[in-house]
Amino acid sequence: LKILFRFYQPQSIMKKILLVILLSTLGFKASAQEKDNEQIDNFGKIELGFHGLSFGYELPISNKFVWENAIGAGMGMNARGNSANYTLDVVRPVPFLKSKLKFVYNINKRIKKEKITVNNSGNYVALQTKYSFGKSGSFTYNPALLTEVHWGIQRSLGGNFIFNTHIGLGFVSDFDTSSTAFSPTFGLAFGYRLF
Repeated sequence: LKILFRFYQPQSIMKKILLVILLSTLGFKASAQEKDNEQIDNFGKIELGFHGLSFGYELPISNKFVWENAIGAGMGMNARGNSANYTLDVVRPVPFLKSKLKFVYNINKRIKKEKITVNNSGNYVALQTKYSFGKSGSFTYNPALLTEVHWGIQRSLGGNFIFNTHIGLGFVSDFDTSSTAFSPTFGLAFGYRLF
């Protein structure tokens, strides 16, 4: 099963902006702080979804911010000219690393309304970087970096099961072709809390 996406984009922005965003996200240090709200929790999880299979960890760094890091395999990407291309080949997945800083903006409102906050359930905005290692084959999967800003929701489906989806705007930098492109982004995954 192969799914191919292609987005044609306007002229790309300067690479310096991407570098600043990347360094600010990856260089962010999570200090050991006391949580003001015990509803935000830390846990390890496995997720299967639109982008592939990943193992991740959610680390609260305040009462509304969660730093999530994951390793996985799934969708590959590249950029040529002003277009970003995404390909999911379930037989030959592409390895990736990703790091995301989430601001769960409605957690206090959910607590006041006595809504479920288990498994960090809430609405969020996030800054995410994803590095795809690339792979040769019938499709060209280049080493590439996707930096995106997105809005999403995360909900507990009961017990240890989690649903997560997001939409946003990303910027792809292809390290083989030296091309860059803007791209809409979308994610949908079902997860399971491991520990």
